[in-house]
Amino acid sequence: MAEGGPQRRATLPRAERLRVPAEFQRLFERGARIERAAFVLLWIRAPGRRAAGFAAGRRLGGSVVRNRARRRLREAYRRESSALPPEGLRVCFLARPSVLRMSFGDLSAAVGSALAEVGRIQTRQK
Repeated sequence: MAEGGPQRRATLPRAERLRVPAEFQRLFERGARIERAAFVLLWIRAPGRRAAGFAAGRRLGGSVVRNRARRRLREAYRRESSALPPEGLRVCFLARPSVLRMSFGDLSAAVGSALAEVGRIQTRQK
């Protein structure tokens, strides 16, 4: 344990995660897309706090593989989320097979550049 209290785990807060199936559906139907080799980023403006979801289809592999892909995307997003405004956005990352093959540094850079692109587009549209 670190001095000054219990050690805190670095996780994405539950309040910043998409959990309602209707929100995922809205992103799939009406969200704008940004494509990268490792993922597709869907995003839409929405009132309230920023929230993110992570999805991996069965074509990616078994549950262990899909969960690993989502965990890698979630951690890269957590590290790079400062590129987005804290309010008014919903985003969803759809994993592609290369998300498992690329180094975490490259994945994090790709997530960061996609989020910066969303941030630029959103501020231009205001």
